Amino acid sequence: MLRENRKALLHLRADESVRDSFVRLSDEMIQCALARIAHTERNRAGDLHQVRVTVKRLRALLRLVRPVTADGYFRRENRRLKRIADRLARFRDTTVSRRTLAKLAANLSDKQDQKAFIRVLKRLAKHGPARGRFTKEREAAMAEAAQELREASHSFQSILIPADEWEAIEPGLRKTYRWARHLMLQAIRRDTEEAFHEWRKHVKYLYYQLQTVQPVWPGRLGPMGKQLKKLEDKLGKGHDLAVLEQALMELPERYGGRPAVKRVVCCLRRQCKKLREQSEVLGRKIFDEKPDRLLARLNKRWTAWRC
Repeated sequence: MLRENRKALLHLRADESVRDSFVRLSDEMIQCALARIAHTERNRAGDLHQVRVTVKRLRALLRLVRPVTADGYFRRENRRLKRIADRLARFRDTTVSRRTLAKLAANLSDKQDQKAFIRVLKRLAKHGPARGRFTKEREAAMAEAAQELREASHSFQSILIPADEWEAIEPGLRKTYRWARHLMLQAIRRDTEEAFHEWRKHVKYLYYQLQTVQPVWPGRLGPMGKQLKKLEDKLGKGHDLAVLEQALMELPERYGGRPAVKRVVCCLRRQCKKLREQSEVLGRKIFDEKPDRLLARLNKRWTAWRC
């Protein structure tokens, strides 16, 4: 029940203007994030994750109304949110790299690969940041994030959204869907980490935006949201593998020597290739419908929902 109520907080309401919904949603998300930051006795890795999720949701919400708000306002608030995300990212990457490597190592059958993974894992642990310094820097970053979020909350209270009803969100939703679809084709064609990561970011924006408008058409947007979440998870795992590969390749001697790192990297690349192939299949299924058709049908549902 609590989980369902939490999800309901992320939705538009039929009896609110788009602006009022934006203010309510942003405030509720920020207050939840501030509570996670303040209660330091919690699992801090979990707190940091939830704060980062909140920032991503806020950026998606901001993009939803971007075409009908002042460009300067969007740029200022988006920069603020990006600063928070960038500040917290390295603390997440440090933890995830070890976890990713350990999970892959558990499923290996080749003994030489197992030895290589064990060697690299030990070196990762050895050369990781000192626990005391890591904790201190993480808490400082969380405190800075809290201050930025308070300022964002104050700014969001005064947002101007001159359009209303469907006209307030249709352009932003259309742009996000169109870009996610375009970036899928670009990622498949280029087959690079940069292209897949860019696709992933817009898949995430679309997922959060569709979750926001889900009450308008639950039968279509609910299942689509689940598929987008599945796709984002695959793309996210691929990104984690690429980040880990880059770290190992930059300083192979630090992480067990070139032979061990080479074996590990080969395994990472095989797994990444598999995830990209799965992402392509799922992405083509999700984005089979063209933007104009999807938005036209959603427009009709919006009108019925608001009546």
